[in-house]
Amino acid sequence: MTECKEPLLCVDVGNTNTRFGIFESGEVRGARMLPTRQLMACPGDFQESLPKDAMKAAFCSVTPAADALVEEILQEITPNPFRLSFSNCGDLPIRYPKPNQVGEDRLANSLAARKIHGTPAIVIDVGTAATFDIITTKHGYEGGVIVPGPQALLDCLQVQTALLPHVSITQPVPQEQIGRSTTEAMLIGISTGFPGMIEAILTKVIPAVEKLEGGEIRKVATGGGGFRLHNLDMIQDPDLTLKGIALAHQDSAIR
Repeated sequence: MTECKEPLLCVDVGNTNTRFGIFESGEVRGARMLPTRQLMACPGDFQESLPKDAMKAAFCSVTPAADALVEEILQEITPNPFRLSFSNCGDLPIRYPKPNQVGEDRLANSLAARKIHGTPAIVIDVGTAATFDIITTKHGYEGGVIVPGPQALLDCLQVQTALLPHVSITQPVPQEQIGRSTTEAMLIGISTGFPGMIEAILTKVIPAVEKLEGGEIRKVATGGGGFRLHNLDMIQDPDLTLKGIALAHQDSAIR
């Protein structure tokens, strides 16, 4: 991985959370997370929490309502903060018919997977949505699959039913497999069922990738809910998106 000569602040603005950290010497340090809603309500808190040693800034976003605010804050670090898009995502080829419709975080993940972990690869990013992105050596970004993330599934239960409570995936999951309360039952259901859904999708996606390209398929897990996939046979890279932002920034600087 190419070394970054100056501390680069990388920011990934997601639907639920915004993650940021310093990329330097091929690694991400000091990664932190802030609810995106809090960022928009109290931008001063976000600005105050940013590392003080950043020399440049780069970001990607899937939350249009936060874009102008984040860019304005990052302009305090560098006059023209780099924003990753389908037109500047490094040397990542894109086979997708409408590349402008691919989430910027998915492109960052795909670029980082291609350059760090190798191809063919499947990136599973668990957040508000859980995305599967397929990257091959010849064609780069091929496309993927999207399903609701674990918290979205829990929220759907609460919204669509009269008596079920709001439950957070951050709550401890019971050790037993039989819930002794409604909350326990919901936590057991999501902690058991969500990884099962991931595995079921992979049983269909992996043969499709094998048809596109032979060789060992790397499965890379990332995202705010990636801990739910720790028991599965995957490479764990929680900083994948931030690394992809940095790699795209480096490639744009070289060009």
